[in-house]
Amino acid sequence: MTKELEAILAYHQASKHKFKSYAPGPHRLDLRLKPDSFLNYHGTRLLNLEIWSDEQTKAEIFPTYEQAFSPEKLKPSELNAKSISRLFFDSFAISAWKMAEGTKWPLRVNPSSGNLHPTEMYLLSGPMKGLLKNPSVCHYASLPHALEIRAEFSQATWKLLSSGFPEGTFFVGLSSVFWRVSWKYGLRAFRYAQHDIGHAIAALTFAAAGLGWKTSLLLDMSSKDIAALLGISGEKGPEKQGPACLLAVYPAGKTCTKSRISSGVIPDFKNLSWKGIPNSLSPEHVQWVGIEDAASAAQKKETDYLDKREESNEKLKEELKFNLQAVSSLKTSSFRNLLNLDTVPLREVIRKRRSAIEMNNSAYLEDEIFYAMLQRTLPENNPIFNSLAFGPFTHLLLFVNHVKDLLPGLYIFLRKPGEKDRFKAAIRPDFLWEKPKNCPLDLEFYLLMEETLDSFAAQLSCKQRKAADACFTACMLSEFEEPLKRFGAWIYPYLFWECGILGQLLYLEAEAYGLRGCGIGCFFDDPLHDAIGLKGLEFQDLYHFAVGYPLPEIGVIALPAYEK
Repeated sequence: MTKELEAILAYHQASKHKFKSYAPGPHRLDLRLKPDSFLNYHGTRLLNLEIWSDEQTKAEIFPTYEQAFSPEKLKPSELNAKSISRLFFDSFAISAWKMAEGTKWPLRVNPSSGNLHPTEMYLLSGPMKGLLKNPSVCHYASLPHALEIRAEFSQATWKLLSSGFPEGTFFVGLSSVFWRVSWKYGLRAFRYAQHDIGHAIAALTFAAAGLGWKTSLLLDMSSKDIAALLGISGEKGPEKQGPACLLAVYPAGKTCTKSRISSGVIPDFKNLSWKGIPNSLSPEHVQWVGIEDAASAAQKKETDYLDKREESNEKLKEELKFNLQAVSSLKTSSFRNLLNLDTVPLREVIRKRRSAIEMNNSAYLEDEIFYAMLQRTLPENNPIFNSLAFGPFTHLLLFVNHVKDLLPGLYIFLRKPGEKDRFKAAIRPDFLWEKPKNCPLDLEFYLLMEETLDSFAAQLSCKQRKAADACFTACMLSEFEEPLKRFGAWIYPYLFWECGILGQLLYLEAEAYGLRGCGIGCFFDDPLHDAIGLKGLEFQDLYHFAVGYPLPEIGVIALPAYEK
């Protein structure tokens, strides 16, 4: 076992919540140190982006939410100032301000644990009509909804950077400031920051789909090269940004076959004149050595898992990539057509997404909607999963509380074929493994235990009442030991990214159907494993997500995201 893998496993175990003790965290919230949730680079040139009012967004009937799942059928938007404004407005911008008892705070399109937002976003692009005269690296500032030009570079460098990618491609980079989350959550913050990266990847992918674009995660890139491209290589101290990932964004009708940018372009970025000084987020800091160790261990080196297209590694690629042929053999149920999502406007769903604070425990979800939401989480023909090169690794353990024609109890939903025997061997032998009578044939959905478990669901989710009041709460069980052994420590964040992507999908599915969701990062890890008889590290519980009907927030006033 490598020292990096040892460090990741040590972090994972140390950051688990237990019934008798939570993972190490601050004893109290020191509001004096609360980090600024907005990063800005002082001294840069600011490019203000176009803003749409709530009324304008509501008036946009097209594209519909259903059309977002077939972006290749939409005419791709021209790459210009308006389309880039729309992309960031629908993925990372402020979605609303709220006010209660004299306190005002912003919400964003991309959710974040505790609304702390450790994720920073960057645009790498060639010249762009109405926006960029030269190829540039820009930081996206959500508070003013603007781009900050951090560096400009030559057309020759851009040609090398974009070589081999479809015409019209640009790139979006993501990074994390772990201090923003550790201020409140302590050691577990590294996990939450990775959830947020997954949510951000999905938010970008949905926004891109609305413009007729797709995203592709450049998974063969090294962390070091990503940092160089984003201009964050030299950052030090507790407020430094950790490089996460780089995504190519391109017209949906085209195919992206590359999984990294040529390493030959990296020296050009190291020699650029980077503009701007980041604002200080806190006057003082608390150091979490465990987070530093995990972040260091998870740094990725350049790989060639997906990029050796001309060499004889077809067998390796087949082993690494999910067997899509097996998934495509599944039949498609007719629920989606019955529920008429092709009349629901995509951008209204995206921008009104909220986390449910409290849920109505007397409201029931139609079983057709429930099954349609499960079906949507399958990788088959779902472009939201195109950004993931490997997997799926995650399956859903479900506490079903209030779904019509389904007995309350514990269920499991397997997101790839051929896993039933493996799971039956891994968890309690007395589970039922019965398929409900009304379940579509194409879904591997099984009742494990018939019992009212709403209170236990809440207990496992750090006693959060919404897990009991929700129509259902999903616990995301990820394959764990095998991917870590196969790929190395760098895959650890990726496992959380997949969970975050699933969470964002469930958020939007809930909104589209008139419900509401809520991501739950606080849960008792091993107690859940013990409850289902799961031993060792073959599977691990990495994220919880509740879906139900929200109760109105009393005394909270909603205000527009931006004043036009």
